[in-house]
Amino acid sequence: MSARRDHALNVLLPPLEIRDLPRPIDLREVLGLSKVIIDFGSGMGDHTVALAQSQSDIGVLAIDVHTAGLCEVAQIAHENSLSNILIHHGDGIDVLRDWLLPNSISEVHILFPDPWPKIRHNKRRLIRQDFLNLVSKALQPDGLVRFVTDDVSYFEHANLEFEENSNFETANQHWDIPMTTYHKRGLRLGHTISQLSFKKLSPS
Repeated sequence: MSARRDHALNVLLPPLEIRDLPRPIDLREVLGLSKVIIDFGSGMGDHTVALAQSQSDIGVLAIDVHTAGLCEVAQIAHENSLSNILIHHGDGIDVLRDWLLPNSISEVHILFPDPWPKIRHNKRRLIRQDFLNLVSKALQPDGLVRFVTDDVSYFEHANLEFEENSNFETANQHWDIPMTTYHKRGLRLGHTISQLSFKKLSPS
């Protein structure tokens, strides 16, 4: 591990980690902002950083299991004095299930999750009914989920899962997909980049 990454991991990242905050966590209150977006599976942090830099009035929670990307986010946040970023190092399921104040998140972005393309591995895909129910719990009414993939099979699978979930309806909104590392890779490989946007239904 480089000295830069070691410093980010042990010095810069811990103050941004939400693990030890009192629960249920209202990230709006923690950040002093009215809108918070979760970058679920933030990868190398391209999208988290771009959101935080372009919209200082929103908060961003980067969630990922991999250390390298979160260290990069922490480093850039430090270098650019970005005070609207928080981090969780983990798979994030516990965050959605138990940690967050319900109905407090404005948007959840899920960009290029592992497609698990082999049929026998499809059950490992993130977009399933149990996960969507957890996302719905965290989202405000009319909150958005944005999903992007370069795998045609996963796109079809995700669309069916969303349509079968009674908490969501299609949000017919075009979204300029961020040019992340995985987006660039998909384009380089000639893959079709597809997106879905769904809105959490308001209580009737």
